[in-house]
Amino acid sequence: MECTVALSFPASMPTHGLLAIGAADLRRAGIFLICLVAAIALHEFSHAKVADWLGDPTPRREGRVTLNPLAHADPIGTLLLPVVFALSAPGMLFGWGRPVPTNPALYRRNVSMRAGMAMVAFAGPAMNFLLALASAVVLGLSLRLGLPIGTVTADHPLYVFYSLNLVLFAFNLIPIHPLDGGKILAWLLGARRQHVDVFLQQYGPWILLALIVLPPGRMVLHLMLSPIYRLAQALIFAIAG
Repeated sequence: MECTVALSFPASMPTHGLLAIGAADLRRAGIFLICLVAAIALHEFSHAKVADWLGDPTPRREGRVTLNPLAHADPIGTLLLPVVFALSAPGMLFGWGRPVPTNPALYRRNVSMRAGMAMVAFAGPAMNFLLALASAVVLGLSLRLGLPIGTVTADHPLYVFYSLNLVLFAFNLIPIHPLDGGKILAWLLGARRQHVDVFLQQYGPWILLALIVLPPGRMVLHLMLSPIYRLAQALIFAIAG
């Protein structure tokens, strides 16, 4: 599977750049890094676990069917860039994990390659949704029971973990390659509309880059993500009470 990409705009990140970093900024950056590494590791583990369950020995052979975050971390995308963005870019976090290798030709005979790839792809965002749900439940119960978890602000570890997983869930479902949504869309399109998938495989990364980097693209990205994010958020808080 392709790498995970996370894009987040937390409200309380520093706005003064790298030259005036204080202890509070380092604390925020540390919280975001730990939460991002955990969220990405569990996302990629889910890809590997489902591919392994479908009969592909590749992820296990590559040591990816593990909860060890080091097995899924990319030195630049998971560690270096998130720290740089957290300390210098106002309210922006960007990162990715190592792709999980999988060979759809080795999936069970009763599962088509397209369906298998879609299942493996969906496992990552599904895990992030469950993690966001769990975080919301813990936060909700803690506040209801009056447990000493401190003031719940935008940089509270549980809220950060909740927000990051919700963003990972929504962002990775965008139906273009190399995101997980591209594999799901390929399955939904079927063989008859394969030309659409071929187009998205060829130009999807450039489209994604434009959505992230260019201001008009960011507006489109916001419009694409907002309904998924709001729906998931409402569902999670409805379940969590």
